[in-house]
Amino acid sequence: MHLVGLSTASSNVEWVPNTDIYENESSFVVRIEVAGMNRDDIHIHLAERTLVVRGRRPEPCRTGRCSFRQMEIDYGIFERRLVIPRTVDGTRVKANYRNGFLTIDLPKVAKSDPTPLRVAIEED
Repeated sequence: MHLVGLSTASSNVEWVPNTDIYENESSFVVRIEVAGMNRDDIHIHLAERTLVVRGRRPEPCRTGRCSFRQMEIDYGIFERRLVIPRTVDGTRVKANYRNGFLTIDLPKVAKSDPTPLRVAIEED
């Protein structure tokens, strides 16, 4: 079974980070590129079959004056919504933020619990 990306419905979203999703024998893994962010600015929520990752990358010129000569990095609020398989154990989901990548491990089980959860992010 594959994870499926959903388009973001919120009008406040300013960008959508690059995301890889892969599967191994024991889990589904979501890897999101969110360089330049603090761990505390990223929020993960799992409800029913939807994994929602939200956050905000601060703009570097917000506190002072500057004039961009080139701007390719996205800033502001982001959100990713992913439909997850029913075979994910929501009680054992783990997240890790390292070197600009947020990695979310979604362990597989035969039956899952539909209780909404907030996932804590560890930092190496």
